[in-house]
Amino acid sequence: MTLSFNNKKMPPLRGFLALVIVLGHFSYFMEGTFVSAMTLAAPASVAFFLFISGYGLTCSIWKEGMPYLKTFLLSKIVRIVLPALLVVLLHALLCGRSGVVLHARARLVLANGNTFLPHYWFVWTILYDYLLFYLSWRFLPRCWTKYVILAGVLVFLSVTILSGYDRCWWMCALSFPAGVFFAEYEQPVYSFVGRNNQSYWLTLLGLALLTALLFMAPVLWTRVIAYTVCPLFLTLCVARLPLDKASLPVLGFLGAISYEIYLVHITMMSFLHSDVVWIASKPLYMAAVFASTILTAWLIHLLCGRLLRRVR
Repeated sequence: MTLSFNNKKMPPLRGFLALVIVLGHFSYFMEGTFVSAMTLAAPASVAFFLFISGYGLTCSIWKEGMPYLKTFLLSKIVRIVLPALLVVLLHALLCGRSGVVLHARARLVLANGNTFLPHYWFVWTILYDYLLFYLSWRFLPRCWTKYVILAGVLVFLSVTILSGYDRCWWMCALSFPAGVFFAEYEQPVYSFVGRNNQSYWLTLLGLALLTALLFMAPVLWTRVIAYTVCPLFLTLCVARLPLDKASLPVLGFLGAISYEIYLVHITMMSFLHSDVVWIASKPLYMAAVFASTILTAWLIHLLCGRLLRRVR
């Protein structure tokens, strides 16, 4: 049995996950059975995003070596921060939240996790993860990096819990180091799981049952483990799918702007349910949100690309 989780599968996968997250966040503005179901799927998609990030960074530095770190701060860190700042400005313009003072906002984030937009915890989390990855690989021996990354994320998880941050900050935290570890042990996992169809399907069933049991447990912290196991289940599913051979241009396009889609969709949802614009019809509202989100995300992606090329 052939199993592969290669980079060619990432764009359509990211595009699909971005759509699931947008659908999940409609619960902020409307009700319905379908919306409620997507609300449960959205955190798993975020966890998978973090897993993919850890996996992708690790595979990239193994492939390119230490020269990969030379452009890391510009190519990764700035690409996280710049579009996030642009969306903050856009949200203040469209939705009437003015008076954004960056140092004051940073103080609120550090004090209690209160971000300008409710989903911007992800920006701070992924920024922390990427910096942790960079510093670990830049200054430590290779054999230590994955353990230091895991320890650093455990520190992040502990601090956010003890500081009383909302659970979204720490619930999916371990997914990033899980991706880092999977990148190292990928082939042994495939050798075990892919021996035959029976091994593959039994492994998937076991991971699915473990995720469900952990998620339904009465103790909240077990969900941290659930959102660490769930990406592994999804990874093994994707490893069997021929996404790298299928022609999926729409999902590929959405995957290229998936981060911008994540950043801007709450702004579009708020604007289209505001005093300026109010779309009462649920289907029309959802269609307008998707259309405006994708268009705005694409424009921000292009603008950031041009700005970064000028900096270089």
